[in-house]
Amino acid sequence: MSYLGASPPESWELEEEKFLRSGLSHLSDRHRLAILLTIGMVTAIEISNRLSINVFLPDMQGNVGASSDEISWVIILYNVGYLSSMAMAAWMTRVIGTRRHLLLSIGIYSVGAIGCVLSTGDLTQLLVSRLIMGFGGGAFLVRVVILSGLLFPGKARMAAATKLYLVLSAFEVPYPCAMGWITDTFHWNYAFLVDFPFLAIGAFLIWKLIPPGFLRPREKDSQVDVWGALLLIASLACLETATSRGEQDLWFQSNWIALALLAAAIFFISYLWWDYRPENVSPILHLRMIVRQASLRSFFLVILIVGAFFGAGLYVVPQYLRFVQNYSALQAGGFISMYTIGLGLGLQLTLHLLIPRLGPLRTLVFGMLLLIATYVTIFYIWTPTTPTVVLAPVIFLQGFCVAHVLISAGNIVTSNAPVADVNDISTTYFFVRQLGNTFGVTAATVMFDRRMTLHSSRLLDVSNRLDATTRSTLAQYAALIHRNGGATSVPALGALQLFQNNVITQSRLLAYIDVSFGLATLGVIALISIAVTKTKPKLGHLHFHPW
Repeated sequence: MSYLGASPPESWELEEEKFLRSGLSHLSDRHRLAILLTIGMVTAIEISNRLSINVFLPDMQGNVGASSDEISWVIILYNVGYLSSMAMAAWMTRVIGTRRHLLLSIGIYSVGAIGCVLSTGDLTQLLVSRLIMGFGGGAFLVRVVILSGLLFPGKARMAAATKLYLVLSAFEVPYPCAMGWITDTFHWNYAFLVDFPFLAIGAFLIWKLIPPGFLRPREKDSQVDVWGALLLIASLACLETATSRGEQDLWFQSNWIALALLAAAIFFISYLWWDYRPENVSPILHLRMIVRQASLRSFFLVILIVGAFFGAGLYVVPQYLRFVQNYSALQAGGFISMYTIGLGLGLQLTLHLLIPRLGPLRTLVFGMLLLIATYVTIFYIWTPTTPTVVLAPVIFLQGFCVAHVLISAGNIVTSNAPVADVNDISTTYFFVRQLGNTFGVTAATVMFDRRMTLHSSRLLDVSNRLDATTRSTLAQYAALIHRNGGATSVPALGALQLFQNNVITQSRLLAYIDVSFGLATLGVIALISIAVTKTKPKLGHLHFHPW
């Protein structure tokens, strides 16, 4: 395969297209819809769990005795496994077939979920279990997107996508509230049990509905790309570990971080060399598609930023609600449900109205402008006492705006892709977007730690300079504790603790606002990147792209 942009499909790709069309032609419309909605249900479970875990992350942190940096690895390691699984998705369907791949992924995801249920008080077991869950969960989103295009080509795709969105929303809207209620009423680890009935139903239906076989006929002499898988996973693991720990370990001042970055570069270069070799007829991930496909190449930075919006935004909002506003897990879940309602409505509006009328590029610009405006609004409304009536509409609007960006970016990349290339292009697109998601969460965590330290020192410095005001505040706190605390209370010490808690809360708030400012800045960078690119995509076959 050539690395030149706009190169025509190769012979094996044309054979794959012919095989796909002949293999799917005997399925009825009802059978196709049942397959799509079944995989959509399993995808909805994975997405809903991935979203809802942010709601009870503080409860996890307290139970396993982790710092804010350590508990962020619950998200980061899931993303590492998710990225590795997503990178292997197209290759796995060629090696073992779509049905076996989906069933194997459900099994791996379930093993990880069981590990999370049993990891009460054990941070190491929790992190390993999340890595396993991510490795299982990375297959579903890519498969449902690709199969939607293969099962419902042309005009039929719109109706199928609408029905699929209803299935996704049916799980994504109530799931955060349900898991939050379980956390408040029982314990956070029991929230993972919600997944299992639906995973069992999904596995049974997949086994019954999806015909056995492969996306294309395998060549008998083709070899499993084990080396490609090992090199790519090793590169991702080293890179994610180094970027996540770099801030705490002072980057290149740490020999361990420098070694991890060097190893990531060596593994990745080795993978590119391995992928380029002509005898490697079935590479694990066609990264060459980034260069070959003009839209992927031109909008690479934008796709990374879109992923960062989705990852960092969902990470920060629940943290603000739990640590600054002091909402319960159930209440925070209600806000996230508002986010998913906005996302669902935005997906439908974008799919049915905006892209058909404005085109994917203008819709992308429109969504970016709305997101920037939303993050700027957050600067002014987030306080430790912002009322629910103000918070809920803004969180709803954030999900609504993200929908425009997600669907339009996906359609820019994949709407004109030939059937032969849909598998590899869609997999590569979601891989790049998830990479941005992972880096977004990592950057948000690093930025939060730095800015919170800075704001804490500044607030304490101000309190020292306003010594009279600080002493008066401490005296009021002490009088309150003396009046209500009883004979065993220590007013002076209690007053100091209250003051320190106020400083920590305010520092957290300012740090979260700084992260939102960083996301708004990323939106501006994305608009500049769109403006300078020479590729102006046109709308082809409309694709749906859930998160």
